[in-house]
Amino acid sequence: MSTIYEALLRAEREQAEPITPGVHHERIIGRVSADNNIIGKPDSILAEQFRKLTSLIITHGMANSPRSILVTSCMPEEGKTTVALNLSATIATGLDHSAILIDADLRRRCLTSLLGLKDTLGLSDVLEERVSIEEIIIDTEIKSLTILSAGSNSSNPAELIGSTRMKSLIQQLKARYEDSYIIIDSTPLVASSEPNALSWMTDGVIVVIMADKTRRDVVKRELKAINSEKILGVVLNCAECEISAYYHKYYQSYGKNKD
Repeated sequence: MSTIYEALLRAEREQAEPITPGVHHERIIGRVSADNNIIGKPDSILAEQFRKLTSLIITHGMANSPRSILVTSCMPEEGKTTVALNLSATIATGLDHSAILIDADLRRRCLTSLLGLKDTLGLSDVLEERVSIEEIIIDTEIKSLTILSAGSNSSNPAELIGSTRMKSLIQQLKARYEDSYIIIDSTPLVASSEPNALSWMTDGVIVVIMADKTRRDVVKRELKAINSEKILGVVLNCAECEISAYYHKYYQSYGKNKD
């Protein structure tokens, strides 16, 4: 069983239950279910939703498609890390592109913990100029997907993420890996200033919102904290109720050969 597959299974078990009235947004670009695992399920509806999300990103602006993409959420426990991981895996399993997934949450290090990379050098070590990016980027079982963990514990995460070194690192990765999409998993908007800083450094921002959990007023307030021109749209998480039984029936039968 692969590391990424195991990580997504853990995330699926730990998925928070929706608890408060929901939110709607006019720029929803994806709806994904509480079943977070697309690895090993290429024919699932969830995998198809991530392929749709990928196609929207890659074709957005055509020649000017966003190459560096920040994934954040309004509140903690909305599933941004698993969305970032699934999105990266979907891009990497396509025919033409690769993905670099970065854990830029130097506070909780969710992606790093999920993948069991707690003791590895990573982003913080690069930003503090202890190592080079080539020394610590991690290959995965998915050929075209590489990972940059959060790295060593840092006492000044906001300063590191908001630094010119972080901006230079993103530009360096874009120049060096021309066929790669850089997916950055950040802290939630309500918890820190890092998403605001990263929204000015990246080409686009995806905001993950938990269906039936995050209130509309919270979303409106928190979205004001980032560069609104960079927002590609919203991914509504735990939205399995949006996919009807009718759709399930015909999706499952559509790809089967008919005599």
